[in-house]
Amino acid sequence: MRLSLPKVRLDHLQRLLTPLGIWQHTRYAEPWVEHGFSIDDQARGLIVGAWLYRLAPQQPAWLAPHDSEFPAQLIEVCLQYIEAAQLENGRFHNFRNAEGAWIDEVGSEDSHGRTVWGLLTLTQLLPDTEWAHRAQRLLEGALRHARALGSPRALAFMALADDHPFRLLHYGRELAQLYEATRAPDWRWFENFLTYENPRLPQALMLCGVRTQTPEWVRYAREAFEFLAQTTFAETGYFNAVGTEGWYVRGRTRAVFDQQPVCAGATVEAFLDAWQALDRYKPFLQYAQRALMWYHGDNINQMALYDPETGAVYDGLNALGVNLNRGAESVLSYLMARIKWELYVR
Repeated sequence: MRLSLPKVRLDHLQRLLTPLGIWQHTRYAEPWVEHGFSIDDQARGLIVGAWLYRLAPQQPAWLAPHDSEFPAQLIEVCLQYIEAAQLENGRFHNFRNAEGAWIDEVGSEDSHGRTVWGLLTLTQLLPDTEWAHRAQRLLEGALRHARALGSPRALAFMALADDHPFRLLHYGRELAQLYEATRAPDWRWFENFLTYENPRLPQALMLCGVRTQTPEWVRYAREAFEFLAQTTFAETGYFNAVGTEGWYVRGRTRAVFDQQPVCAGATVEAFLDAWQALDRYKPFLQYAQRALMWYHGDNINQMALYDPETGAVYDGLNALGVNLNRGAESVLSYLMARIKWELYVR
């Protein structure tokens, strides 16, 4: 399936990268230094950097020319941030200010899960590197908390790049129990609400089911994917993310705005995995395509969020158009989705 897509440009992400980390937010196109840095963005940056470094020898045609040193710089900065963030008990700080001081006691469970996902991805993509050895040391402490975390998204994030059977069985059981507790004919979901990065939940349950050969989990995941598709794609076909201004609580009207790039990116990635795992079921590939095209103007406002000149991604869709800020989460979610699209479909 070939789409007419602009080349991927790394200019904006490179502007956000500093020796301390990737700036979290921008005011329009400029780094909003007062907001400092978040470990979530460094974890995403680690995934993007690892893929860019691994793909560099192939010189992909979909990637615009860029500084050849940038992927290594991105990995090093993100990994140093995570190393500095780890606490003695294996958990992590999340936020640091522009001077590099930590401004929290401990990060959220979701940020812990996402950090584990980034570290595992690095060790798998670049196993024979010093980076992978450093990541493995961090994982030894971080994975001690695998059974202690209760957030569904933290469980899902940790599962996405894991291949350890005992941990996968734990994540899968926890997610399946959540699904069984709330599942109904008109609500085939893990919680009584849809919020952010929803597709990560069925994506993780499906991968746990595939990797541990547990068919029931794969079946649950497929039901949830189909429910999510019915809920988040408009009748005219475009992707219509659940808005942050109230989310979608069971039995209530779902919020339309603000729609976030991270939700579109998660939808691309999750439905691509579902397409591959479920016998290349074509509708799932089509959902992934529509979610990718959300960035390029196929959305409720018919406005593009990806800037092909700079590689920046606007921070969301609101009732007035687009949010003109261009933070790290937005561009990294696009890059993760676009890389996966190119790897799977081309």
